[in-house]
Amino acid sequence: MIKLQEAINIVIQNAITLDTEIVSFVDAYNRILAENVYSDIDIPPFNKSAMDGYALQKKDIDKPLKPVQIVQAGDMPIPTLHDGECVKIMTGARLPNNADYVAKIEDCISDENNNIIVKKIENKSNIRYKAEDLKKGELLLKAGTLIREQEIASLATVGKTQVKVYKQPHISIVSTGNELVEPHEKLTEYQIRNSNAYQLITQCKKIGISAVYHGILKDESEIIINQIEKIIDKSDILISTGGVSMGDFDLLPSSLKQLGFNIIFHTIAVQPGKPTLFAKKNNKFIFSLPGNPVSSFVHFETLIKPFVYKMMGYNYIPLTIYAPISSTYKRKKSERDSIIPVYYDNQKVHIIEYHGSAHLFALNNSNGFILVEAGTTEIKENTYVTVRLF
Repeated sequence: MIKLQEAINIVIQNAITLDTEIVSFVDAYNRILAENVYSDIDIPPFNKSAMDGYALQKKDIDKPLKPVQIVQAGDMPIPTLHDGECVKIMTGARLPNNADYVAKIEDCISDENNNIIVKKIENKSNIRYKAEDLKKGELLLKAGTLIREQEIASLATVGKTQVKVYKQPHISIVSTGNELVEPHEKLTEYQIRNSNAYQLITQCKKIGISAVYHGILKDESEIIINQIEKIIDKSDILISTGGVSMGDFDLLPSSLKQLGFNIIFHTIAVQPGKPTLFAKKNNKFIFSLPGNPVSSFVHFETLIKPFVYKMMGYNYIPLTIYAPISSTYKRKKSERDSIIPVYYDNQKVHIIEYHGSAHLFALNNSNGFILVEAGTTEIKENTYVTVRLF
């Protein structure tokens, strides 16, 4: 049995980097850049006004100034100002070449001759200077960058309409168990609805991947072997839930061995999710998660998400915060690390009422979890803890 961090390290070390493809920048959201992107222009491309006001030469600021032009964004201003001249200018508009100050419109008045008098002078110029953000040819985005909304805007700004990104893995999902039925089906007294598959599908969707769902497999070795062999042929990653513990009908481990998979680990010293399996055959990977929904949710977040990102050329770092716990937390058993659902309210961390790995609804009231290390039986009120947000 291995520690959770060791399991994370193992899956990352086994990840392969996928090939690349070219996509339109508008379709690149949540993808990982596979090339460096350089600016094709200076940004800003010219000296521009940072606000609405009057562009002038600072040496003339103490005298009445004659307005000779109104310049809005997109207009070409006069090339140079003569002594005693100014132009009324709008935010983002290009400045005359020798203008070195923009007086805010609210800091100016007109005299009886319609000349402009600057009442208040600031230390800053109120000018955005050419290339102060980025010079032409300068690196804008590095390969390995996760493309978010702001990166889409950056690509548009430099005219990078076709981008090289890493391909996404083909992910398949199955559930196992004779007790399972689909959500639309009627239950008998010994059945439960399949929630894990739809939770996992949505977790994949959250990182931009459309996983393929292959239904429920009955607890029969022949069915499991035949179906997994077909599914994995068209997949890079297969995620299964259920059938992975030590019971008579937990048939996944033996079935995977018959299919020639190398089981890299089968148990993790953590609760929930002790019977979590990671297997590999050539460049095909299988994660077999416990059937309890909190376990499958947690280990998608801790193991599968960083693995998927690594295959796409990205080093995923989860979002964490460090904050005080709102009340003392105690537990009786401390043989293993425990993952506990919590709610962080931007000030304190609140432990959610949690009945164990089958208590799916505890996740509805949480926005993260903490890891309580083995041997720890109590965390006192106001102790600072690290919360992994999801």
